[in-house]
Amino acid sequence: MNETAARPNPAARAPNRRWWSGLFWKCLLSMLVACWISTGLLSLLAVYLLRQDLRTDLAPQVLEAAIQRELERVGPLPDLATLPPAQCEALLQGLLVRVVGMDTPQWMYSYSYAGGPGEGRIAIRYLDRDGRACMYPPQPGAPLAKALAQAGQQAAADGVAATRRLEREGDWISVAAVPLAATPGASLGVGQHPGGSVATFMRMTLGDVVGLAIYLIVISAMASVAVATLLTQRLRHAEQIADAWAEGDLETRIHDRGHDEFGRLAQRFDRMADALGEVIQVRQRLAVSEERNRLARDLHDTAKQRSFALGLQLSVLDHLNGRDGENGRDPRQGALIKAALGLTGQLQRDLADVIQRFSAPTVAEQGLRKALEDTYSHLLGGSGIEWRLLLDGVAERGVGEHPQHAGQLLLIATEAAANSLRHSGAKRIEVVLNSAGDRYGWTIQDDGCGFSIDEHETTGMGLGNMRMRARTLPGGRFRIASSASGTVVTVSFTLPEPQGDSA
Repeated sequence: MNETAARPNPAARAPNRRWWSGLFWKCLLSMLVACWISTGLLSLLAVYLLRQDLRTDLAPQVLEAAIQRELERVGPLPDLATLPPAQCEALLQGLLVRVVGMDTPQWMYSYSYAGGPGEGRIAIRYLDRDGRACMYPPQPGAPLAKALAQAGQQAAADGVAATRRLEREGDWISVAAVPLAATPGASLGVGQHPGGSVATFMRMTLGDVVGLAIYLIVISAMASVAVATLLTQRLRHAEQIADAWAEGDLETRIHDRGHDEFGRLAQRFDRMADALGEVIQVRQRLAVSEERNRLARDLHDTAKQRSFALGLQLSVLDHLNGRDGENGRDPRQGALIKAALGLTGQLQRDLADVIQRFSAPTVAEQGLRKALEDTYSHLLGGSGIEWRLLLDGVAERGVGEHPQHAGQLLLIATEAAANSLRHSGAKRIEVVLNSAGDRYGWTIQDDGCGFSIDEHETTGMGLGNMRMRARTLPGGRFRIASSASGTVVTVSFTLPEPQGDSA
């Protein structure tokens, strides 16, 4: 299957994005809603706590003491009911401000939310001996007006202060009335009715609501800019890396070093990309191995069998040609048959060699040592040639971390052993792997009769293939020396130093 063709195009998968679907606007909306809800809840909590303080600070006994204190300060009051209504209300307003402390910072910052005379939530009432009344504000709330009237009548009739607290569902009314000693039968009463918590909170003016809304929008926008900017930059970077992965570039990484949830997620994605790259490499190596095995099977079942059949036919032809005697055949015929048989035998040997190389296990599957042992066992088995592997532990681990380079070393060693088997008459082959720092050496040595290097460079491909494979290695160098005492093939190359100590 063509994986490139099957892979979807990232651009085609990306949905159409609208401006309001961005992370900044989602953060802004979420924070705005959260700010409104939290502000509402905190405001209700503050109202509840302040109402408890108000209940204590404006209790009926506290109001009574405040009225007595203010009367002592101002002295005897005239009959306020006989004054013009405007003048009476002005006098009562001044008394109310002093009694409840409406001119103090505490009232302005803590209790003004509960409403004042303008909302009919707090009032003062003067009642004379004839039952005439003067009140500020002129029309307080009905429950408060009723409670003030009852307390004032009781104080005027009994001649002593009358205090009462009327409990309601989630609400109360505090009232205190004192008789006026300078004006027998007259009384002065003050009362306060804060109203319910929700009703108190909802008494915000339009200006208060607009100001709060602007404040929350500004705070939400600033928080959204701070959060979304930091987060969107990291998300865009991760998105670019994801697009690169989708296009097949698994070498790139997000490299987000944050210690938050997104940083940990990005680090997990990087590890996933590492694992995916390793899986793909394993699959590629398995695919190569399967293809090599398939080619080996195809060559064995087709070309090798046909070359074997061809050799049999040529042998029969040579036998029949010999039976005809010297008089019945062309002298050139026998020479051609002998040459064809020689070529057929060489073809069979070449095919057997190719099939053996194709079907040899790979380094990625078994490791360099095991792959080399299996290859030499099959290649040199029954030949009488002794072979030995001298692989340094540190060097072997270092090469094992690069299976693609180890595969080239395996093929070089295989080619060198095949040449020794065919041409040198060697009795012993030794393969050595060692390292010094980051420089590695790979040596194949036999004790054969040697050969002419110049002649084989021009007539065969073996030396050229080994030289080419050596040059594919990092910093690879190839050298071969041959004499009557044997042949030495040396490959040197560079790899990063392996981790760990020598075994």
